[in-house]
Amino acid sequence: MNSALATQFGFLPSWPLQASPSLWVAVALIAAVLVGELFAKTGWLPRMTGYVLTGLAAGPGMLAVVGGSTSTEWRVIIELALGILLFELGTRVNLRWLMTNRWLVVSSLFEASLSFATVYLILRYFGTREAIAATAATIAMATSPSVVMRIAAELRAQGQVTERLMLHTALNTIYAAVGVNLMVGVLHHEFRGSLVEAVVYPAYLLCGSVLAGAGFALVFRRLERWLGDHEEVLSFLLLGMIALTVSVSAMLRVPPLLPLLLAGIVVRQIRGRPLVYPPHFGSAGAVLIIVMFVVSGMSIPMDQLARGAAVAAALVCGRVLAKIVGVTAIARPSGASWRQAAALGVALAPMSGVALLLTLDTATLFPEFGASVMSALLGAIVVLELAGPVMTFAALKLAGEHHR
Repeated sequence: MNSALATQFGFLPSWPLQASPSLWVAVALIAAVLVGELFAKTGWLPRMTGYVLTGLAAGPGMLAVVGGSTSTEWRVIIELALGILLFELGTRVNLRWLMTNRWLVVSSLFEASLSFATVYLILRYFGTREAIAATAATIAMATSPSVVMRIAAELRAQGQVTERLMLHTALNTIYAAVGVNLMVGVLHHEFRGSLVEAVVYPAYLLCGSVLAGAGFALVFRRLERWLGDHEEVLSFLLLGMIALTVSVSAMLRVPPLLPLLLAGIVVRQIRGRPLVYPPHFGSAGAVLIIVMFVVSGMSIPMDQLARGAAVAAALVCGRVLAKIVGVTAIARPSGASWRQAAALGVALAPMSGVALLLTLDTATLFPEFGASVMSALLGAIVVLELAGPVMTFAALKLAGEHHR
C-alpha cells in the first residue's frame, strides 16, 4: 500500500520517515532552552547547567541522537561564541585598577602559579613526563571565560567579587594562552628535536596574536567614532569583526582566543570606559552562546571519565583547592575580606571552552601529549564543566552580589 501510494504520489515522503541530523540538533536546542528555564526557576541552578546537561543527554555518550565528532564539526560556532565572550571580558578589565592596587596582580599571579604547581606535581606523581606535565598544568591555570561571563550576566552580578572574578579570569586566560604557546616550543624541542622551530613557532604565535588583537582594537575604535552612538549597528559590527578575526586566524594558523581577549582590553583602555552594549552584543550573540554550551555538552567524552578518573579527580580537587588558597592568602593586602576571597576562589573553579580548545589543539600537534594526559585532563574539564557553573553561581549569590 505504501509503495503504491509513493508510486502514485511521488511528492509524498518515504515511510518510515527519515529524520535528518539537523532535526535532532533543533530538538536539542529547544529542549536546552526549556531545561535551562526550568533550572533557573529553582533559584539555585544556572541556566547554563541545563544547556550542558541537555547536550550531554543528546550526545554520543548517552542517547546518541546527535553523533559524530561534535567539537570538531561545530568548532567555528564554539570559537565565535568564545570570541564574543572573550572580547566582552577584555572590555571589563581595568588596567588602571591594577596600577592602583598592585596586590591584585600579586593575587592573580600567586593563584595561577599555585594552580600550575599543584597540577604539575600531581601529574608528575602519576608518572607524566616533565614537559607534558608542565603543558597540562599551564592549560589548567585557565578559568572558563564563557562560564564566568554567562553566570555574571544571568545574575546581573556587580561588586568587588564580580570585578575581581573578571580580572582573574582574563589574566588566567592570558597566562594559559601565552604559556601554552611557549610550551609548544618546549614540546617541539622534546619530541621533534628542532631547535629553530622550537623558537620560531612560539614567537610567530605570540606576535601574530598581539598584532591581530591590536589591529582589531584600532580598526573598531575608528569605526565606532565614525558610526557614532548606535548600539545596534555597533553590535552587528562587532559580531562581524569577531567572525572575521576567527576566519583570518584560522587562515594564519593562529588561535583566535588570545587576539580577541587582547582586543577587548585595548579597546577598554582607548575608550577609558567599558562597552555599554547589550550583553553578548544582542540576540545573535546570545543564540551563539547557547548553541556553544549545548555543543559543549554533546562533546563531553564520557569514556574519558572512566579511563582517567583517578588522575582527573586528583586534578579537580587540587586545582580548586589551589585557587581558593591562592586568593585567600593575599586577601587582606589586596583589600578583600575573607568571605569575599573564599567566594572568589570558588568562583574561579570552572574550566571548559578555552581549556578544551587548548587541549585539543596541543594533542593535534603532539600525539604524545594526547596519549599521556588526554584522558585525565579532559576528565577534569568535563567535571568542572558540569560542576563549575554551579560553583560560580553559588559563590556570587553567597557574596551577595546578585541582582536577579
